[in-house]
Amino acid sequence: MGSGILLILIGFVVAKFPGMVWFFAVGWLFKDAEPSDVAIKFYRYIGIFLFIIGVISIIDSL
Repeated sequence: MGSGILLILIGFVVAKFPGMVWFFAVGWLFKDAEPSDVAIKFYRYIGIFLFIIGVISIIDSL
């Protein structure tokens, strides 16, 4: 159940702030770089996926 809660929290942060996650993942490597729309959507979808997996994990543990 703890891993489900962790996945929900991480998924929420990634879906809510995809630009920040992009910056910490690869953006810091480039000077004055901005994430593309595709990168923003990719990280948002990953966050939603992690959130759903976390919910499924918690439901499964009950």
